This record gives sequence, structure tokens and C-alpha cells, in this order.
Amino acid sequence: MTSTAQRSIEAVPTLPELLAGPERDRHAEQLTVPFSHVALSKRSFLRAAWTLHHHGVLVLRQAVEPERLQAINTEVDQLLDGIERSESPDLNCNAILNLPDKRSIKGYDNFVDAERAVINYRVKRADGRSGSDAGMVDIFHPERLNDTMATLVESCLHERLIARLLLAASWRPFQVKCRNLYVNRGVQDTRGYHCDGRSQKFKSFVFLTDVSELNDGPYCYVPTTHRDKRAWRRSRNFNKLNGCNRHEYTQLQGYRALPMLARAGDMVISSQRGAHRGHPQHPEARRSVLVNMYQR
Repeated sequence: MTSTAQRSIEAVPTLPELLAGPERDRHAEQLTVPFSHVALSKRSFLRAAWTLHHHGVLVLRQAVEPERLQAINTEVDQLLDGIERSESPDLNCNAILNLPDKRSIKGYDNFVDAERAVINYRVKRADGRSGSDAGMVDIFHPERLNDTMATLVESCLHERLIARLLLAASWRPFQVKCRNLYVNRGVQDTRGYHCDGRSQKFKSFVFLTDVSELNDGPYCYVPTTHRDKRAWRRSRNFNKLNGCNRHEYTQLQGYRALPMLARAGDMVISSQRGAHRGHPQHPEARRSVLVNMYQR
């Protein structure tokens, strides 16, 4: 093959194989530990830490009981219904509201550093670029909305246990950087496979609703890419030559991505160095997730 032909092949972004059916279930089972076992058994705790260290992703089944899930979903539904009916007179005391046609605050760093909750309705990018997650309601600092939400968020995230698990998995201490609550309703313009920078970060995702099929828009992860320097170098070189964002994973041919199907109450933890994305939803689908970002 000539060098010109080789460059032509390499100039095409490549996607991983998306696992499905029994094969997906088999791979997911290898990454899964019941939450109660991790909380009560040292052996299960260490197994979970090794799984996260080796694969970059871990599933903890039944981390939150149904009563708390119902309570937090009710709070969120009432909040969003009130906003969309313009019936939230006290909201400005507790949150900054970014509506599609009225942006009160801009910039991710400003969202993270805000002293109040930020309710951000994501919209299409002005420059037309893809990956905007248009249609998502992204609530920064949901624990600051009211006392009830503060209690529910704290009880769902299990931060002390997860921080201990991250320490055991990475041999480094991590602290909570930001809490978010995502409500995806028919979100189709999702970002492709990427990482959240090359510094060590982890996120925990508590699913507040069932994610049982691709139409629900599951979180997808490519196991072991958090420590695979070859995959990162190939994508980095491609991105530099083709004007792509440097954090995109554009060269994943030969890899396998795992859709993280889950029941409401399950928790997924992943290293954000690894290749991941949210799968596009069916226009009528809804997915709600409580998210915690841990940094050093």
C-alpha cells in the first residue's frame, strides 16, 4: 500500500464496535458488583476497586432504594414543570436559570464556580458544530436547590464510600468537584467518543430512571482505554492533522464499546480518561442521571 493510500485510510474517523445482546450482557457482568456487597464486604470492595483500576468502568447494582428514587424524581419533575409553566416564583432565590432564549450565565467554569444551583437548558451551538446535547437540562449543584434535594442528593451519591473506592483503585485521593443532575429528553445531538482531558478524573452516575435499550440513550464506555496509550496517541495524531478537538477519540477501530444499560438505582463509575459518550436517544425517550465528578 502506498503512503498516500495509507494516509487516506487514516484520515477517516473510526468507531468502536457497539456490543449488543448476550455478548454485551457477558461483558457487563464482569464489571458488576452489588452495591451492598461493596459496602459490607472487604473482599467485594477490593474486587470492585480492581475492576475499576483495570477496566476503567464499574457497575454497582442497587445503590439507591426505590423510595429515594421516587422522591428525587418527584422533586425534579415538579421543578421543571414549574419552570416550563412559569410557576416558580421563588426559584431565583435558589438557582440561576438559563433558558434557551435567555442565558443568565455562560461558560462551564462559571457554572461550576456558581454559589447557587444553575439550571442550564442546553441548546444547539451557534457555530453549527455537533455534540451540543441540545434538549438536555443540566442542573449544576442540585443539592443547593432546597433542603429536601440536599438530603436526597447526599443519600444517593454515597460520597465517602466512593471516595474510598477511588483511592483503592488509583492509589490517589480524590475530592468532589461538582455535582450535576442530567435530564435528557429526546437528545440526539450527542458528542462522539471523547475523554474529559488527560488528568485523572472519575465520575459516578446514579441512574434515576431505567436505561434498558439504546433508544434510552445509554452512557457508552470503551473499557481499558483509560490506560491504553496507543489508542490515545492514534487519536491525538489524527486530531492534530485533521483539525479535531484534541480530546476526541477518533481512532477506535478494533475496540469494543459497552452500552451501560441499567435499572433505576444502579450506579456506574468510570475513569474520564477513557473513551466514552452518551448514545443518541429516541425523540420520545427520557433519561435522568445524578452525576458526581471527582478530581485530585
